[in-house]
Amino acid sequence: AKPSPTQPRQSSPRSISPSPQFVVKVTKYCNLRCDYCYEFPHLGDKSRMRLEQLRLLFENIKRSIAELAVEDINFIWHGGEPLLVPLEFYEQLALIEKDVFGSQFSCKNTIQTNLTVLTARHIKFLREGFFDDIGVSFDVYGEQRIDTRGKSRTDAVRANMQTLLDNQIEFAAIAVLTKVTLSYVRHIYRFFDELNLHHRILAFYKSADRAQAQRHGLDFDELVGAYKEVFHEWLASERATCVDPIDDYLHYAVRYVTGQNNDRYDRSKSDRVFIIDVNGDVFNNIESYEREFCYGNLFRSSLSELMASDARGRSIALSENRMQHFCQRCPYFGSCPGSFVADATDVERKILQAHGCPVRALLDHIVDVFERTDLQELLLRTYEPAGASAKENSALNVA
Repeated sequence: AKPSPTQPRQSSPRSISPSPQFVVKVTKYCNLRCDYCYEFPHLGDKSRMRLEQLRLLFENIKRSIAELAVEDINFIWHGGEPLLVPLEFYEQLALIEKDVFGSQFSCKNTIQTNLTVLTARHIKFLREGFFDDIGVSFDVYGEQRIDTRGKSRTDAVRANMQTLLDNQIEFAAIAVLTKVTLSYVRHIYRFFDELNLHHRILAFYKSADRAQAQRHGLDFDELVGAYKEVFHEWLASERATCVDPIDDYLHYAVRYVTGQNNDRYDRSKSDRVFIIDVNGDVFNNIESYEREFCYGNLFRSSLSELMASDARGRSIALSENRMQHFCQRCPYFGSCPGSFVADATDVERKILQAHGCPVRALLDHIVDVFERTDLQELLLRTYEPAGASAKENSALNVA
């Protein structure tokens, strides 16, 4: 059943995570044409943010830091492909960021790249330069990551990943799980496990249009089945390399079996991920690019003004509706914070409405495995019940 709308409420200007993440679409231009990319219609657009606009963005965030009780910020430089932007741009950007925020406030900078571009200059910059974290988007299998000529870039990315490893440059990875890569999900985990790389296997969650969603979206059984396979690969691995979202679900399961049930996600107080489009418009990661849910423009307005917008209030009310409908009677609620339901995109809401919550199904399976094996005691020592429900590694949160 579809949740019924409630009267939206005005969000408090102070309602925000103390560690927000700003996914900055510095450019939409990309040298790849991955068929599942939600930015697909814009990948040929070479326009990008200007340095003077980014100074305004920084200043409009800074003047809201005290009011919103922000403790630290993560800027995720995103695209398109952000490494197509000249490195001199980021050198200048680093100076502007330091000038605006100073040394008293903590800013972290992450880049999410397809890693098709990697020169000696890039290697030096990634080792010594602006970025604290690196996220590499790489599906490993499926040959979906093709360039503008239709040529696969898989081998080039594999080689460039090895170059990063050889140069002792740390990075995390995201593999997008679609209908095309579904049958390879165990092999995807093994690939990253052999490299001992923390990674996320991110199910297709956002589409450019209905046809794209039909080509690549997973149904309930496919999604749950794939994550079960990853869970069992993790169990069988000698390295047990961390993989999201399975790591989240293990935390939730341990909380459940130990009676920890006081973690309930509240978007009105914990909103964390904000998408900043090339023109400065700000969206959440749930209804991104839907005009009725645009919070405002961060080139022109303060962060506090955007966080108090009617659009944000409407979005939060819809999240609360979904949690009321799907989470309140769930036996895992409180052990699982309900963030999947609250933050469900249009693609994920269709799964929820058709079959219910896939996280609940995964937790049923994991808890059953706990009960049938001697694994429970080991995991109780490994996964602290008080562990954070929201991942701190921003390079794994947004594809």
